[in-house]
Amino acid sequence: MPLASDTTCAGFRIVRHLGSGGMGEVYLAQHPRLPRRDALKVLPADVSADPEFRERFNREADLAAALWHPHIVGLHDRGEYEGQLWISMDYVDGSDAAKLLHDRYPDGMPADEVIEIVSAIADALDYAHDSGLLHRDVKPSNILITQPVCGWRRILLADFGIARRLDEISGLTVTNMAVGTMSYAAPEQLVDAPIDGRADQYALAATAFHLLTGSPPFRHSNPAVVIGQHLNGVPPKLSDIKPELAHLDAVLARALSKDPADRFACCRDFAKALKGDRCKRGRRLRTRLAAGRPSASRIHPLVRAAVVVPMLVTMMLTGSVIVTGTRVSDARRSASLTAHAAGILGQPRATPSAVPAAEHGRPPIGAPCAREEINTTTFSNSNTPIRCMRVRHGSLWQPNAEVERMYPLIAGEYGWRNCLKEFPRDKCEAAAAVLAGAPGSTGPFIPPGTYAVPGEMSPGLYAAANGVAGAGCSWHTYDNAGNLLEAGNDSQDVVIGPLVARFSTAGCSPWVRKGRAEGSVARPPAGGWP
Repeated sequence: MPLASDTTCAGFRIVRHLGSGGMGEVYLAQHPRLPRRDALKVLPADVSADPEFRERFNREADLAAALWHPHIVGLHDRGEYEGQLWISMDYVDGSDAAKLLHDRYPDGMPADEVIEIVSAIADALDYAHDSGLLHRDVKPSNILITQPVCGWRRILLADFGIARRLDEISGLTVTNMAVGTMSYAAPEQLVDAPIDGRADQYALAATAFHLLTGSPPFRHSNPAVVIGQHLNGVPPKLSDIKPELAHLDAVLARALSKDPADRFACCRDFAKALKGDRCKRGRRLRTRLAAGRPSASRIHPLVRAAVVVPMLVTMMLTGSVIVTGTRVSDARRSASLTAHAAGILGQPRATPSAVPAAEHGRPPIGAPCAREEINTTTFSNSNTPIRCMRVRHGSLWQPNAEVERMYPLIAGEYGWRNCLKEFPRDKCEAAAAVLAGAPGSTGPFIPPGTYAVPGEMSPGLYAAANGVAGAGCSWHTYDNAGNLLEAGNDSQDVVIGPLVARFSTAGCSPWVRKGRAEGSVARPPAGGWP
């Protein structure tokens, strides 16, 4: 029986019962010390008493708590109270995409809304994959959406509790398949085969199909039939249901391919294709799972025919994170800035023959490296496989010469920390200033993190040294009470105005102060901008 209002659980005061799901009751609860209300999930005593379950619960709560992204659930704490495990998460009052479909769009949502949702979730998934985690249960009911406030609305991927480290997954067996949802599960997720981020991409594509049409690609009352359709059936064409969306047929067909190798290299590429944007640059390729294991890309028909999966649903964690709307990113920096920064870093200036055209896109997974001796140091935003980014010269690892020619703007392309590993700080700072459109600036250079205003960061206009727009740069500003003032994703500029007390940023190369913020909507302080 759910806890009554005004009772206490693990120090939290229960405000009201929010619902049941994922093997637990969820409450809106007042934090015991902070002036904040959290979503508190309490698991049943019989489940909590299982030692194997407890170990898994604690491990997966720790994995989920390590994630920070504008569109991923935020998990605060976990513990046990009177024999029952509990977790606390950010609470955001909103609906989920499944309920939104049922209540307002039974025949499918408008395409532009679906694309906005898919783009946000794709960013979240790629971030998780880059962090070494899979979600494995992407579906409409795990996508939380709030009503727009001041032009912003929040789109959140919930329930990362069934996430696993990539190096821990050898596929989904009969026992653990239950954590996924049949209507959206990738073929390789239905057999005992290795999986990677492209399984989440398949689920996201199935979710997109559902949001666009009002029903998932494969629908049947018998789960065994649904499994068989995922393994062997041809997905229905979107145009058969929505003729006006025929231009999306090929995109969805690719993301719903039976063979993972035929899908997009990452979720964000799928979202870009759905929007009709051709990818302007590569993104970090997903490290293949369980190195040395047979590829999951080919599933033998006899294996498919023999698969039987029970309908045991075991969701673990639900929640929502304080988030953002999306700001339109700036245009690609000009070629003159590229040449300027290349000179600063002392690298050879890029020439058309040395820099592959953006239209070439990313190389396929498994593309050959420029050298035989390689490692897997991860650099972001490259058209070269990540395993090719560094080569051994004697006893030292040095940047691949081809990479140096392709990406002279190392501060923006490789990321701030990796720039500092390869180049002197003054070189990285000078390149970052150019990339941010503030050549000659001596700082301050604000790397990812959280900063107090004005103590650690003075008011003014700042720009991120991403090098190319859309590098996964996200930021938030908060007032003295902790309220979200403004947020952006893939944006390269922000005004730190007088109302801002805290600035938080992730995924960006350092922010560079460009100076005053005249002309901004932000109200200048007394005496004008510094």
